[in-house]
Order: sequence, then C-alpha cells, then structure tokens
Amino acid sequence: MVFRASIVINVLVALLSILAWLWILLGAGDSGQLAQRGIGSLKYFTVLSNIFSAAVSAIYLVVCVGGGVQPPLWLVVLKLVAAAAVMLTFLTTAILLMPLYGWKGLYVGGNLWLHLILPLLAAADCCLFLPVSDVPLSLMPWAMVPVAAYGAFYLRQVLVHGAEENGVVYDFYGFLRWGRSKIPMVLAAMLLVTWGIALVLRALGGFVGLA
Repeated sequence: MVFRASIVINVLVALLSILAWLWILLGAGDSGQLAQRGIGSLKYFTVLSNIFSAAVSAIYLVVCVGGGVQPPLWLVVLKLVAAAAVMLTFLTTAILLMPLYGWKGLYVGGNLWLHLILPLLAAADCCLFLPVSDVPLSLMPWAMVPVAAYGAFYLRQVLVHGAEENGVVYDFYGFLRWGRSKIPMVLAAMLLVTWGIALVLRALGGFVGLA
C-alpha cells in the first residue's frame, strides 16, 4: 500500500530539494554559511545528498504511484540510503558545524531546507510509511556508499591542497582542526555514524511504521 502522506512527502522532497539548491545556485537570497553561489555549490555534501534524495523520491513516485505497486526491496533500500545521507547532514550541521558558524548561519534561506526540513521529511517518510524494518542487515552497509564516495573526494582535496591554497578553501568542513593525520579517522567515523543512522531508521520503522 502506498500512503497518500508518503506521496505528499516525496513530492515535497523531490521539488523543494531542487528549489532550495536553485536558491543557493542563483544567489536568490541569503543562504548562510557553507553555501556558494553557482555550480561550486555542488562541492558540499549537503547539496549533493539532498539532490540524491530528491532523485530517489522522484524514482519512488514513478515506480510506486505511476506503476501502482508497492515499493520493491531495492527501492526501500535506496530510500533508506538517501534518508541516512541527508540525516548525516542534519546531525553534522547540528553537532559539529553549529559551534563553528552559529545556528543563524546554517539555518537560513536554502540551507534551512537542506540542513533541517528536508532531512527530517526524508527520515519521517522512511520510519512512518516504508517497510524499512524488513531490509536485511546484510544490505545496510549500502547506506555508507554516498559518504564513502564523497569522503574519498574530500580526503584527496584536503591532503593535496591543505585547508586553503591560493585563496581557495578546501577544508570547508574544518576537519584539519583535528590534525591532518586524524582526517581518515574522522571520515571513518562519519561512515560508522551513517551506518548507525540507517540502523536507527530501520529500527524506528519497526516501532512506528504504518506500512
């Protein structure tokens, strides 16, 4: 069964994620810290994870609503992976970045949607309306793939260029404050946290899920 509320949530995620990114891309208003106008905005995991989440929501709408079928396992896994990715953004912003930039710099304009509202919507959709509790534990490591791919890119940039080079900031998440040698451990921790988020979403789906 595909719930109407889930359809609404996925329409919102698919549309508002892109609109929030366009807000930042076009510089339509103040989007606070860690928001760069133009195509350079794609260097942030926040933007990439939310665009990925929007794409997965669009696939969900096509497969489940357009096809009139329940979400297959591969799509439930994909939804869980996307929700875990944007919830990593949510937690990283709230726990690690807010002490650096303050809440006003992180929850304004497009960033308000990408850092807060859209991740919570994606998580709520998984826990309330999708059978995420049925996802086998053997498939849960897939949740780490987006973070691993982005982390490899970020690690290379920081190790090659340092925090900043020729006026270009490469360590915009401030990982070097723990020391260059600690960055691989920080990224490993991010992977484990993402996996943990996916496990929590899966567990919550078993308790509060309506599907």
